[in-house]
Amino acid sequence: MRAAGFFPFLETLRTYSARDFRADFMAALTVTPVAIPQAMAYALIAGVHPQYGIYACMLPVIVAALWGSARYLAAGPTNAISMVIFSTMSTVSVGGVLLSSLPEEARMTYIFGLALLCGLIQVGMGLARLGELANFISYSVMVAFATGAALLIAAGQLKTVLGLTGPKPAGFFPQINMALQNINQIHYWSLGLAVLTIALILVLRRISRRFPATLGALALAGATGALLRVEERGVALVGPVPSIIPPFSLPPSFDLTALGDLFMPALAIALLGAVESLAIGKQMAAVRGDSFDGSQELIGQGLGNMAAGLTSGIPGCGSFTRSSLMVASGGRTRMCSVLSGLLALPLLCALAPLMRWLPLPALGGVLLLISFQMIDRGAIRLCLVATRIDRAVLLLTFAATLVLDLERAIFVGVLLSLILFIYKTAHPRVRRLRPEDPLLRNAPPDMPPGVAVYVIEGTLFFGAIHELERQLYEEDREPARLVVLHLTRVFWLDASGAHALAQFVERCYARSMPVILVVGSRNVREILQRTGILDYLSSGFAAATFHEGLALAASLLNRISCREQDAPPALPRSAAHDEEEERP
Repeated sequence: MRAAGFFPFLETLRTYSARDFRADFMAALTVTPVAIPQAMAYALIAGVHPQYGIYACMLPVIVAALWGSARYLAAGPTNAISMVIFSTMSTVSVGGVLLSSLPEEARMTYIFGLALLCGLIQVGMGLARLGELANFISYSVMVAFATGAALLIAAGQLKTVLGLTGPKPAGFFPQINMALQNINQIHYWSLGLAVLTIALILVLRRISRRFPATLGALALAGATGALLRVEERGVALVGPVPSIIPPFSLPPSFDLTALGDLFMPALAIALLGAVESLAIGKQMAAVRGDSFDGSQELIGQGLGNMAAGLTSGIPGCGSFTRSSLMVASGGRTRMCSVLSGLLALPLLCALAPLMRWLPLPALGGVLLLISFQMIDRGAIRLCLVATRIDRAVLLLTFAATLVLDLERAIFVGVLLSLILFIYKTAHPRVRRLRPEDPLLRNAPPDMPPGVAVYVIEGTLFFGAIHELERQLYEEDREPARLVVLHLTRVFWLDASGAHALAQFVERCYARSMPVILVVGSRNVREILQRTGILDYLSSGFAAATFHEGLALAASLLNRISCREQDAPPALPRSAAHDEEEERP
Protein backbone atom coordinates (compact mmCIF):
# COMPACT_ATOMS: atom_id res chain seq x y z
CA MET A 1 0.00 0.00 0.00
CA ARG A 2 1.27 3.47 -0.83
CA ALA A 3 2.28 5.88 1.97
CA ALA A 4 -0.82 7.97 1.20
CA GLY A 5 -2.94 5.02 2.31
CA PHE A 6 -1.41 5.10 5.80
CA PHE A 7 -0.94 8.87 5.91
CA PRO A 8 -3.75 10.51 3.88
CA PHE A 9 -2.63 13.99 4.92
CA LEU A 10 0.58 13.67 2.85
CA GLU A 11 -1.40 14.46 -0.31
CA THR A 12 -2.60 17.70 1.30
CA LEU A 13 0.90 18.70 2.42
CA ARG A 14 2.34 17.97 -1.02
CA THR A 15 0.32 20.79 -2.59
CA TYR A 16 -0.05 23.02 0.48
CA SER A 17 0.75 26.69 -0.17
CA ALA A 18 1.18 29.88 1.83
CA ARG A 19 -2.18 31.05 0.50
CA ASP A 20 -3.83 27.90 1.84
CA PHE A 21 -2.18 28.45 5.21
CA ARG A 22 -3.46 32.02 5.49
CA ALA A 23 -7.01 30.95 4.65
CA ASP A 24 -6.91 27.99 7.03
CA PHE A 25 -5.41 30.06 9.85
CA MET A 26 -8.06 32.79 9.58
CA ALA A 27 -10.80 30.15 9.52
CA ALA A 28 -9.27 28.44 12.56
CA LEU A 29 -9.29 31.78 14.41
CA THR A 30 -13.05 31.82 13.82
CA VAL A 31 -13.76 28.17 14.63
CA THR A 32 -11.68 27.80 17.81
CA PRO A 33 -13.47 30.45 19.93
CA VAL A 34 -16.73 28.67 19.06
CA ALA A 35 -15.38 25.17 19.74
CA ILE A 36 -14.08 25.94 23.26
CA PRO A 37 -17.37 27.02 24.90
CA GLN A 38 -19.23 24.27 23.03
CA ALA A 39 -16.81 21.67 24.35
CA MET A 40 -17.24 23.01 27.88
CA ALA A 41 -21.01 22.78 27.56
CA TYR A 42 -20.88 19.25 26.11
CA ALA A 43 -18.63 18.15 28.98
CA LEU A 44 -21.31 19.33 31.39
CA ILE A 45 -23.87 17.25 29.46
CA ALA A 46 -21.59 14.24 29.95
CA GLY A 47 -21.52 14.95 33.69
CA VAL A 48 -17.79 15.81 33.87
CA HIS A 49 -15.74 18.94 34.48
CA PRO A 50 -15.59 21.34 31.47
CA GLN A 51 -11.80 20.95 31.27
CA TYR A 52 -12.20 17.42 29.82
CA GLY A 53 -14.26 18.83 26.97
CA ILE A 54 -11.56 21.40 26.22
CA TYR A 55 -8.86 18.70 26.23
CA ALA A 56 -10.91 16.84 23.59
CA CYS A 57 -10.58 19.91 21.32
CA MET A 58 -6.80 19.59 21.08
CA LEU A 59 -4.92 16.43 20.04
CA PRO A 60 -8.05 14.38 19.18
CA VAL A 61 -9.19 17.05 16.70
CA ILE A 62 -5.73 17.13 15.10
CA VAL A 63 -5.47 13.33 14.76
CA ALA A 64 -9.00 12.97 13.35
CA ALA A 65 -8.32 15.69 10.76
CA LEU A 66 -4.98 14.22 9.64
CA TRP A 67 -6.20 10.64 9.21
CA GLY A 68 -9.77 11.34 8.09
CA SER A 69 -11.11 11.65 4.56
CA ALA A 70 -13.13 14.89 4.51
CA ARG A 71 -11.18 18.14 4.49
CA TYR A 72 -14.04 20.09 6.07
CA LEU A 73 -15.06 17.70 8.86
CA ALA A 74 -14.23 19.17 12.28
CA ALA A 75 -14.30 16.59 15.07
CA GLY A 76 -14.67 16.99 18.81
CA PRO A 77 -17.24 16.61 21.60
CA THR A 78 -20.89 16.63 20.50
CA ASN A 79 -24.18 16.76 22.34
CA ALA A 80 -25.42 13.29 21.36
CA ILE A 81 -22.16 11.54 22.31
CA SER A 82 -22.07 13.41 25.61
CA MET A 83 -25.62 12.27 26.37
CA VAL A 84 -24.57 8.64 25.89
CA ILE A 85 -21.61 9.17 28.23
CA PHE A 86 -23.91 10.58 30.91
CA SER A 87 -26.34 7.71 30.43
CA THR A 88 -23.47 5.22 30.72
CA MET A 89 -22.29 6.67 34.02
CA SER A 90 -25.85 6.57 35.34
CA THR A 91 -26.44 2.91 34.43
CA VAL A 92 -23.09 1.07 34.43
CA SER A 93 -21.74 -0.10 37.77
CA VAL A 94 -18.30 -1.34 38.81
CA GLY A 95 -18.15 -3.56 41.86
CA GLY A 96 -21.78 -2.76 42.59
CA VAL A 97 -21.18 1.01 42.53
CA LEU A 98 -22.49 3.25 39.74
CA LEU A 99 -19.81 5.13 37.82
CA SER A 100 -21.60 8.38 38.58
CA SER A 101 -21.15 7.69 42.31
CA LEU A 102 -17.38 7.21 42.08
CA PRO A 103 -14.94 10.03 42.89
CA GLU A 104 -14.02 12.08 39.82
CA GLU A 105 -10.50 10.69 39.54
CA ALA A 106 -11.74 7.09 39.53
CA ARG A 107 -14.75 7.86 37.32
CA MET A 108 -12.68 9.58 34.63
CA THR A 109 -10.42 6.56 34.14
CA TYR A 110 -13.46 4.60 32.97
CA ILE A 111 -14.49 7.41 30.60
CA PHE A 112 -10.97 7.43 29.15
CA GLY A 113 -11.25 3.65 28.76
CA LEU A 114 -14.61 4.17 27.05
CA ALA A 115 -12.96 6.55 24.57
CA LEU A 116 -10.18 4.07 23.83
CA LEU A 117 -12.59 1.18 23.33
CA CYS A 118 -14.84 3.30 21.12
CA GLY A 119 -11.82 4.34 19.04
CA LEU A 120 -10.69 0.74 18.61
CA ILE A 121 -14.18 -0.27 17.42
CA GLN A 122 -14.28 2.56 14.87
CA VAL A 123 -10.79 1.80 13.57
CA GLY A 124 -11.81 -1.83 13.20
CA MET A 125 -14.94 -0.79 11.30
CA GLY A 126 -12.83 1.36 8.99
CA LEU A 127 -10.25 -1.36 8.33
CA ALA A 128 -13.12 -3.76 7.57
CA ARG A 129 -14.41 -1.22 5.01
CA LEU A 130 -17.75 -0.80 6.80
CA GLY A 131 -17.96 2.93 6.14
CA GLU A 132 -20.89 2.59 3.78
CA LEU A 133 -23.02 0.62 6.23
CA ALA A 134 -24.02 3.82 7.99
CA ASN A 135 -26.05 4.68 4.88
CA PHE A 136 -28.56 2.04 5.96
CA ILE A 137 -29.54 4.02 9.07
CA SER A 138 -32.92 5.54 8.32
CA TYR A 139 -33.27 9.32 8.11
CA SER A 140 -36.33 9.04 10.35
CA VAL A 141 -34.20 7.35 13.03
CA MET A 142 -31.62 10.15 12.96
CA VAL A 143 -34.28 12.87 13.14
CA ALA A 144 -36.03 11.13 16.05
CA PHE A 145 -32.78 10.58 17.90
CA ALA A 146 -31.69 14.21 17.47
CA THR A 147 -35.08 15.44 18.68
CA GLY A 148 -35.11 13.13 21.67
CA ALA A 149 -31.52 14.03 22.56
CA ALA A 150 -32.42 17.73 22.40
CA LEU A 151 -35.22 17.23 24.93
CA LEU A 152 -32.92 15.16 27.14
CA ILE A 153 -30.30 17.92 27.07
CA ALA A 154 -32.87 20.56 27.96
CA ALA A 155 -34.31 18.45 30.78
CA GLY A 156 -30.80 17.72 32.10
CA GLN A 157 -30.06 21.45 32.46
CA LEU A 158 -33.22 22.34 34.36
CA LYS A 159 -31.56 21.70 37.74
CA THR A 160 -28.60 23.96 36.86
CA VAL A 161 -30.61 26.74 35.22
CA LEU A 162 -33.25 26.83 37.96
CA GLY A 163 -30.61 26.61 40.70
CA LEU A 164 -32.24 23.61 42.38
CA THR A 165 -30.41 21.65 45.06
CA GLY A 166 -30.15 17.93 45.63
CA PRO A 167 -29.13 15.03 43.36
CA LYS A 168 -30.13 15.12 39.70
CA PRO A 169 -32.19 12.06 38.66
CA ALA A 170 -31.49 10.18 35.46
CA GLY A 171 -34.01 10.11 32.65
CA PHE A 172 -36.24 12.65 30.94
CA PHE A 173 -39.46 12.19 32.91
CA PRO A 174 -37.80 12.00 36.37
CA GLN A 175 -35.95 15.27 35.62
CA ILE A 176 -39.16 16.99 34.52
CA ASN A 177 -40.94 15.67 37.60
CA MET A 178 -38.12 16.91 39.87
CA ALA A 179 -38.33 20.41 38.36
CA LEU A 180 -42.13 20.54 38.75
CA GLN A 181 -42.02 19.36 42.36
CA ASN A 182 -39.43 22.00 43.29
CA ILE A 183 -40.84 24.84 41.20
CA ASN A 184 -41.30 26.97 44.34
CA GLN A 185 -37.56 26.70 45.13
CA ILE A 186 -36.27 28.39 41.98
CA HIS A 187 -33.05 30.34 42.51
CA TYR A 188 -33.74 33.50 40.56
CA TRP A 189 -30.10 34.61 40.34
CA SER A 190 -29.25 31.37 38.53
CA LEU A 191 -32.28 31.65 36.25
CA GLY A 192 -31.48 35.30 35.50
CA LEU A 193 -27.90 34.50 34.45
CA ALA A 194 -29.13 31.71 32.15
CA VAL A 195 -31.70 34.00 30.51
CA LEU A 196 -29.09 36.78 30.23
CA THR A 197 -26.64 34.45 28.46
CA ILE A 198 -29.28 33.31 25.95
CA ALA A 199 -30.27 36.91 25.22
CA LEU A 200 -26.64 37.98 24.77
CA ILE A 201 -25.97 35.16 22.31
CA LEU A 202 -29.00 36.09 20.20
CA VAL A 203 -28.03 39.77 20.20
CA LEU A 204 -24.34 39.17 19.41
CA ARG A 205 -25.23 36.84 16.53
CA ARG A 206 -26.99 39.71 14.83
CA ILE A 207 -23.75 41.70 14.82
CA SER A 208 -21.78 39.25 12.65
CA ARG A 209 -22.00 35.61 11.67
CA ARG A 210 -18.25 35.25 12.22
CA PHE A 211 -18.25 36.83 15.66
CA PRO A 212 -17.90 34.17 18.41
CA ALA A 213 -21.27 35.03 19.96
CA THR A 214 -21.23 32.16 22.47
CA LEU A 215 -17.77 33.02 23.78
CA GLY A 216 -18.63 36.72 23.97
CA ALA A 217 -21.88 36.03 25.80
CA LEU A 218 -20.14 33.77 28.33
CA ALA A 219 -17.47 36.43 28.90
CA LEU A 220 -20.12 39.11 29.54
CA ALA A 221 -22.14 36.77 31.77
CA GLY A 222 -19.00 35.90 33.74
CA ALA A 223 -18.10 39.56 34.14
CA THR A 224 -21.64 40.34 35.28
CA GLY A 225 -21.51 37.51 37.79
CA ALA A 226 -18.16 38.70 39.15
CA LEU A 227 -19.38 42.31 39.54
CA LEU A 228 -22.56 41.19 41.32
CA ARG A 229 -20.71 38.60 43.45
CA VAL A 230 -23.18 35.90 42.46
CA GLU A 231 -21.09 33.20 44.17
CA GLU A 232 -22.03 34.77 47.50
CA ARG A 233 -25.67 34.63 46.43
CA GLY A 234 -25.59 30.87 45.92
CA VAL A 235 -24.77 30.61 42.19
CA ALA A 236 -22.51 27.67 41.28
CA LEU A 237 -19.29 28.47 39.39
CA VAL A 238 -17.15 26.36 37.05
CA GLY A 239 -14.16 26.56 39.37
CA PRO A 240 -10.44 26.39 38.60
CA VAL A 241 -8.96 24.29 35.79
CA PRO A 242 -6.37 22.02 37.48
CA SER A 243 -4.09 21.72 34.42
CA ILE A 244 -3.87 23.81 31.27
CA ILE A 245 -1.85 21.25 29.28
CA PRO A 246 -3.82 17.99 28.76
CA PRO A 247 -2.32 15.38 31.12
CA PHE A 248 -1.54 11.89 29.92
CA SER A 249 -4.29 9.49 30.96
CA LEU A 250 -4.69 5.73 31.13
CA PRO A 251 -7.77 3.50 31.23
CA PRO A 252 -8.46 1.38 34.31
CA SER A 253 -6.48 -1.80 34.85
CA PHE A 254 -7.57 -4.66 32.63
CA ASP A 255 -10.74 -6.25 34.00
CA LEU A 256 -12.93 -8.52 31.90
CA THR A 257 -16.01 -7.62 33.92
CA ALA A 258 -15.48 -3.87 33.49
CA LEU A 259 -14.63 -4.40 29.81
CA GLY A 260 -17.90 -6.27 29.30
CA ASP A 261 -19.85 -3.53 31.07
CA LEU A 262 -18.27 -0.81 28.93
CA PHE A 263 -18.41 -2.65 25.61
CA MET A 264 -22.08 -2.01 24.77
CA PRO A 265 -21.90 1.73 25.62
CA ALA A 266 -18.66 1.95 23.61
CA LEU A 267 -20.35 0.21 20.67
CA ALA A 268 -23.29 2.61 20.93
CA ILE A 269 -20.95 5.62 20.90
CA ALA A 270 -18.98 4.13 18.00
CA LEU A 271 -22.14 3.53 15.92
CA LEU A 272 -23.62 6.93 16.74
CA GLY A 273 -20.32 8.70 16.05
CA ALA A 274 -19.91 6.78 12.79
CA VAL A 275 -23.37 7.70 11.55
CA GLU A 276 -22.99 11.38 12.48
CA SER A 277 -19.46 11.70 11.11
CA LEU A 278 -20.22 9.94 7.83
CA ALA A 279 -23.41 11.89 7.25
CA ILE A 280 -21.73 15.24 7.96
CA GLY A 281 -18.57 14.28 6.07
CA LYS A 282 -20.50 13.32 2.93
CA GLN A 283 -22.52 16.52 3.16
CA MET A 284 -19.41 18.69 3.54
CA ALA A 285 -17.65 16.84 0.70
CA ALA A 286 -20.64 17.46 -1.57
CA VAL A 287 -20.39 21.21 -0.92
CA ARG A 288 -17.05 21.37 -2.77
CA GLY A 289 -17.47 18.32 -4.99
CA ASP A 290 -14.78 16.35 -3.09
CA SER A 291 -14.50 12.59 -3.04
CA PHE A 292 -15.28 10.94 0.29
CA ASP A 293 -14.05 7.63 1.70
CA GLY A 294 -16.30 6.63 4.59
CA SER A 295 -14.04 3.83 5.80
CA GLN A 296 -11.01 6.12 5.94
CA GLU A 297 -13.08 8.66 7.87
CA LEU A 298 -13.97 5.96 10.42
CA ILE A 299 -10.26 5.26 10.88
CA GLY A 300 -9.62 8.97 11.47
CA GLN A 301 -12.47 9.32 13.95
CA GLY A 302 -11.37 6.15 15.75
CA LEU A 303 -7.77 7.35 16.07
CA GLY A 304 -9.09 10.69 17.34
CA ASN A 305 -11.11 8.97 20.07
CA MET A 306 -8.10 6.86 21.03
CA ALA A 307 -6.08 10.08 21.33
CA ALA A 308 -8.84 11.50 23.55
CA GLY A 309 -8.62 8.49 25.83
CA LEU A 310 -4.84 8.99 26.20
CA THR A 311 -4.93 12.78 26.73
CA SER A 312 -7.78 13.17 29.26
CA GLY A 313 -10.50 13.96 26.73
CA ILE A 314 -14.04 12.70 26.30
CA PRO A 315 -15.12 10.82 23.14
CA GLY A 316 -16.48 12.79 20.20
CA CYS A 317 -17.24 12.70 16.49
CA GLY A 318 -17.80 15.05 13.56
CA SER A 319 -19.61 18.29 14.39
CA PHE A 320 -21.92 19.93 11.87
CA THR A 321 -21.74 23.34 13.58
CA ARG A 322 -17.96 23.57 13.53
CA SER A 323 -17.67 21.97 10.08
CA SER A 324 -20.13 24.38 8.46
CA LEU A 325 -18.44 27.32 10.22
CA MET A 326 -15.11 26.17 8.79
CA VAL A 327 -16.56 26.27 5.27
CA ALA A 328 -18.25 29.63 5.83
CA SER A 329 -15.01 31.09 7.23
CA GLY A 330 -13.05 30.27 4.08
CA GLY A 331 -11.08 27.21 5.19
CA ARG A 332 -9.37 25.39 2.33
CA THR A 333 -7.94 22.11 3.63
CA ARG A 334 -7.92 19.66 6.52
CA MET A 335 -5.13 21.73 8.05
CA CYS A 336 -7.79 24.19 9.22
CA SER A 337 -8.93 21.62 11.83
CA VAL A 338 -5.29 20.94 12.70
CA LEU A 339 -4.66 24.65 13.31
CA SER A 340 -7.87 24.87 15.34
CA GLY A 341 -6.60 22.08 17.60
CA LEU A 342 -3.26 23.87 17.98
CA LEU A 343 -4.91 27.23 18.78
CA ALA A 344 -7.05 25.65 21.51
CA LEU A 345 -4.07 25.47 23.89
CA PRO A 346 -3.09 29.19 23.83
CA LEU A 347 -6.76 30.14 23.98
CA LEU A 348 -7.16 27.93 27.05
CA CYS A 349 -4.09 29.56 28.60
CA ALA A 350 -5.75 32.95 28.15
CA LEU A 351 -9.13 31.81 29.44
CA ALA A 352 -8.04 29.56 32.31
CA PRO A 353 -7.71 32.37 34.91
CA LEU A 354 -11.21 33.61 34.00
CA MET A 355 -12.98 30.25 33.69
CA ARG A 356 -13.13 29.73 37.44
CA TRP A 357 -15.52 32.71 37.69
CA LEU A 358 -17.86 31.49 34.96
CA PRO A 359 -21.35 30.74 36.37
CA LEU A 360 -22.62 27.24 35.60
CA PRO A 361 -26.16 28.56 34.86
CA ALA A 362 -24.62 30.59 32.00
CA LEU A 363 -23.34 27.35 30.43
CA GLY A 364 -26.76 25.85 31.13
CA GLY A 365 -28.34 28.66 29.12
CA VAL A 366 -25.99 27.87 26.22
CA LEU A 367 -27.12 24.25 26.32
CA LEU A 368 -30.79 25.20 26.39
CA LEU A 369 -30.28 27.28 23.26
CA ILE A 370 -28.32 24.46 21.58
CA SER A 371 -31.05 21.94 22.40
CA PHE A 372 -33.71 24.22 20.93
CA GLN A 373 -31.70 24.61 17.73
CA MET A 374 -31.24 20.82 17.45
CA ILE A 375 -34.97 20.34 16.84
CA ASP A 376 -35.48 20.44 13.08
CA ARG A 377 -39.20 21.02 12.68
CA GLY A 378 -39.01 20.75 8.89
CA ALA A 379 -37.33 17.33 9.08
CA ILE A 380 -39.89 16.12 11.63
CA ARG A 381 -42.74 17.26 9.41
CA LEU A 382 -41.16 15.51 6.42
CA CYS A 383 -40.91 12.17 8.26
CA LEU A 384 -44.47 12.46 9.57
CA VAL A 385 -46.05 13.04 6.17
CA ALA A 386 -43.74 10.95 3.94
CA THR A 387 -44.96 7.40 4.59
CA ARG A 388 -46.69 5.45 7.33
CA ILE A 389 -43.49 3.48 7.95
CA ASP A 390 -41.37 6.63 8.36
CA ARG A 391 -43.94 8.00 10.77
CA ALA A 392 -43.93 4.82 12.86
CA VAL A 393 -40.12 4.64 12.93
CA LEU A 394 -39.88 8.30 13.95
CA LEU A 395 -42.34 7.94 16.82
CA LEU A 396 -40.92 4.63 18.09
CA THR A 397 -37.33 5.87 18.08
CA PHE A 398 -38.34 9.15 19.70
CA ALA A 399 -40.21 7.29 22.45
CA ALA A 400 -37.25 4.93 23.00
CA THR A 401 -34.91 7.92 23.34
CA LEU A 402 -37.00 9.41 26.14
CA VAL A 403 -37.91 6.19 27.94
CA LEU A 404 -34.87 3.90 27.60
CA ASP A 405 -31.20 4.41 28.31
CA LEU A 406 -29.73 6.36 25.44
CA GLU A 407 -27.38 3.60 24.27
CA ARG A 408 -30.31 1.18 24.16
CA ALA A 409 -32.34 3.74 22.23
CA ILE A 410 -29.52 3.88 19.66
CA PHE A 411 -29.71 0.13 19.11
CA VAL A 412 -33.50 0.34 18.87
CA GLY A 413 -33.10 2.92 16.11
CA VAL A 414 -30.47 0.85 14.28
CA LEU A 415 -32.68 -2.25 14.55
CA LEU A 416 -35.68 -0.35 13.21
CA SER A 417 -33.55 0.91 10.30
CA LEU A 418 -32.45 -2.62 9.43
CA ILE A 419 -36.02 -3.91 9.68
CA LEU A 420 -37.16 -1.08 7.43
CA PHE A 421 -34.40 -1.86 4.91
CA ILE A 422 -35.22 -5.57 4.89
CA TYR A 423 -38.94 -4.83 4.53
CA LYS A 424 -38.37 -2.59 1.53
CA THR A 425 -35.93 -5.04 -0.05
CA ALA A 426 -38.23 -8.00 0.50
CA HIS A 427 -41.14 -6.33 -1.28
CA PRO A 428 -40.27 -6.02 -4.98
CA ARG A 429 -42.70 -4.03 -7.04
CA VAL A 430 -44.68 -6.27 -9.38
CA ARG A 431 -47.33 -4.69 -11.57
CA ARG A 432 -49.22 -5.63 -14.72
CA LEU A 433 -49.12 -3.03 -17.44
CA ARG A 434 -52.42 -1.79 -18.81
CA PRO A 435 -52.91 -0.91 -22.50
CA GLU A 436 -52.71 2.79 -21.71
CA ASP A 437 -49.38 2.47 -19.85
CA PRO A 438 -46.59 4.66 -21.34
CA LEU A 439 -44.29 1.63 -21.63
CA LEU A 440 -46.68 0.08 -24.18
CA ARG A 441 -46.82 3.11 -26.47
CA ASN A 442 -44.12 1.65 -28.71
CA ALA A 443 -45.72 -1.80 -28.89
CA PRO A 444 -45.93 -3.34 -32.38
CA PRO A 445 -49.09 -2.21 -34.22
CA ASP A 446 -50.05 -5.83 -34.94
CA MET A 447 -49.94 -6.80 -31.25
CA PRO A 448 -52.85 -9.25 -30.72
CA PRO A 449 -54.86 -9.27 -27.48
CA GLY A 450 -54.02 -11.59 -24.63
CA VAL A 451 -50.43 -10.45 -23.86
CA ALA A 452 -49.90 -9.98 -20.09
CA VAL A 453 -46.87 -7.78 -19.40
CA TYR A 454 -45.45 -7.73 -15.86
CA VAL A 455 -42.78 -5.26 -14.73
CA ILE A 456 -40.71 -6.43 -11.75
CA GLU A 457 -38.60 -3.85 -9.91
CA GLY A 458 -36.31 -4.53 -6.99
CA THR A 459 -33.88 -7.12 -5.71
CA LEU A 460 -34.99 -10.72 -5.96
CA PHE A 461 -33.38 -12.54 -3.03
CA PHE A 462 -34.66 -15.27 -0.71
CA GLY A 463 -36.60 -12.85 1.53
CA ALA A 464 -38.49 -11.40 -1.43
CA ILE A 465 -39.74 -14.66 -2.93
CA HIS A 466 -42.95 -14.96 -0.95
CA GLU A 467 -44.04 -11.45 -1.90
CA LEU A 468 -42.97 -11.97 -5.51
CA GLU A 469 -44.98 -15.16 -5.87
CA ARG A 470 -48.03 -13.68 -4.14
CA GLN A 471 -48.13 -10.66 -6.42
CA LEU A 472 -47.41 -12.60 -9.60
CA TYR A 473 -50.08 -15.18 -8.88
CA GLU A 474 -52.66 -12.59 -7.91
CA GLU A 475 -52.07 -10.65 -11.12
CA ASP A 476 -52.01 -13.88 -13.07
CA ARG A 477 -55.66 -14.54 -12.28
CA GLU A 478 -56.62 -12.35 -15.21
CA PRO A 479 -56.83 -14.50 -18.40
CA ALA A 480 -53.86 -14.22 -20.74
CA ARG A 481 -52.49 -16.12 -23.75
CA LEU A 482 -48.83 -15.14 -23.30
CA VAL A 483 -46.78 -13.63 -20.44
CA VAL A 484 -43.92 -11.12 -20.78
CA LEU A 485 -41.80 -10.71 -17.63
CA HIS A 486 -39.94 -7.39 -17.75
CA LEU A 487 -36.84 -7.97 -15.57
CA THR A 488 -34.77 -5.07 -16.90
CA ARG A 489 -35.20 -3.23 -13.56
CA VAL A 490 -34.03 -6.23 -11.55
CA PHE A 491 -30.30 -5.90 -10.99
CA TRP A 492 -29.63 -8.91 -8.76
CA LEU A 493 -31.23 -12.19 -7.77
CA ASP A 494 -30.14 -15.33 -5.95
CA ALA A 495 -30.94 -19.02 -6.27
CA SER A 496 -34.34 -18.58 -4.59
CA GLY A 497 -35.25 -15.82 -7.01
CA ALA A 498 -34.24 -17.95 -9.97
CA HIS A 499 -36.22 -20.88 -8.53
CA ALA A 500 -39.34 -18.70 -8.14
CA LEU A 501 -39.08 -17.57 -11.75
CA ALA A 502 -38.64 -21.17 -12.90
CA GLN A 503 -41.75 -22.23 -10.96
CA PHE A 504 -43.77 -19.40 -12.44
CA VAL A 505 -42.65 -20.34 -15.96
CA GLU A 506 -43.63 -23.98 -15.38
CA ARG A 507 -47.00 -22.89 -14.02
CA CYS A 508 -47.62 -20.84 -17.13
CA TYR A 509 -46.57 -23.72 -19.42
CA ALA A 510 -48.97 -26.03 -17.58
CA ARG A 511 -51.73 -23.63 -18.65
CA SER A 512 -50.37 -23.50 -22.23
CA MET A 513 -49.10 -19.92 -21.82
CA PRO A 514 -45.63 -19.22 -23.23
CA VAL A 515 -43.36 -16.90 -21.21
CA ILE A 516 -40.91 -14.35 -22.60
CA LEU A 517 -38.25 -12.92 -20.29
CA VAL A 518 -36.85 -9.43 -20.90
CA VAL A 519 -33.46 -9.37 -19.17
CA GLY A 520 -31.35 -6.24 -19.57
CA SER A 521 -28.89 -6.73 -16.72
CA ARG A 522 -25.79 -8.68 -17.62
CA ASN A 523 -25.46 -10.07 -14.07
CA VAL A 524 -29.06 -11.28 -14.01
CA ARG A 525 -28.69 -12.84 -17.45
CA GLU A 526 -25.57 -14.73 -16.35
CA ILE A 527 -27.34 -16.04 -13.24
CA LEU A 528 -30.32 -17.20 -15.31
CA GLN A 529 -27.93 -18.83 -17.76
CA ARG A 530 -26.04 -20.69 -15.01
CA THR A 531 -29.26 -21.89 -13.39
CA GLY A 532 -30.54 -23.26 -16.72
CA ILE A 533 -33.65 -21.08 -16.99
CA LEU A 534 -32.60 -19.50 -20.29
CA ASP A 535 -31.86 -22.94 -21.72
CA TYR A 536 -35.28 -24.12 -20.59
CA LEU A 537 -36.95 -21.18 -22.33
CA SER A 538 -34.85 -21.69 -25.51
CA SER A 539 -33.38 -18.86 -27.56
CA GLY A 540 -36.67 -17.58 -28.93
CA PHE A 541 -38.16 -16.74 -25.54
CA ALA A 542 -35.60 -14.33 -24.07
CA ALA A 543 -35.01 -10.72 -25.10
CA ALA A 544 -32.49 -8.06 -24.14
CA THR A 545 -34.84 -5.05 -24.54
CA PHE A 546 -38.50 -4.43 -23.81
CA HIS A 547 -39.25 -3.53 -27.43
CA GLU A 548 -37.64 -6.77 -28.62
CA GLY A 549 -39.69 -8.75 -26.08
CA LEU A 550 -42.95 -7.21 -27.31
CA ALA A 551 -41.99 -7.95 -30.90
CA LEU A 552 -41.35 -11.60 -30.00
CA ALA A 553 -44.71 -11.78 -28.23
CA ALA A 554 -46.57 -10.33 -31.21
CA SER A 555 -44.82 -12.67 -33.65
CA LEU A 556 -45.51 -15.75 -31.53
CA LEU A 557 -49.20 -14.99 -30.95
CA ASN A 558 -49.77 -14.17 -34.61
CA ARG A 559 -48.34 -17.59 -35.55
CA ILE A 560 -50.56 -19.28 -32.98
CA SER A 561 -53.64 -17.43 -34.26
CA CYS A 562 -53.07 -18.83 -37.77
CA ARG A 563 -53.50 -22.35 -36.45
CA GLU A 564 -56.62 -24.19 -35.49
CA GLN A 565 -58.43 -23.00 -32.36
CA ASP A 566 -57.94 -26.31 -30.58
CA ALA A 567 -54.24 -26.69 -31.45
CA PRO A 568 -51.87 -26.25 -28.49
CA PRO A 569 -49.48 -23.34 -28.68
CA ALA A 570 -45.89 -23.93 -29.66
CA LEU A 571 -43.86 -24.85 -26.65
CA PRO A 572 -40.16 -24.15 -26.23
CA ARG A 573 -37.84 -26.74 -27.70
CA SER A 574 -36.82 -28.25 -24.35
CA ALA A 575 -40.42 -28.51 -23.14
CA ALA A 576 -41.55 -30.26 -26.36
CA HIS A 577 -38.59 -32.64 -26.10
CA ASP A 578 -39.56 -33.55 -22.52
CA GLU A 579 -43.17 -34.14 -23.67
CA GLU A 580 -42.01 -36.63 -26.32
CA GLU A 581 -39.90 -38.55 -23.80
CA GLU A 582 -42.90 -39.00 -21.49
CA ARG A 583 -44.95 -40.77 -24.19
CA PRO A 584 -45.01 -44.63 -23.84
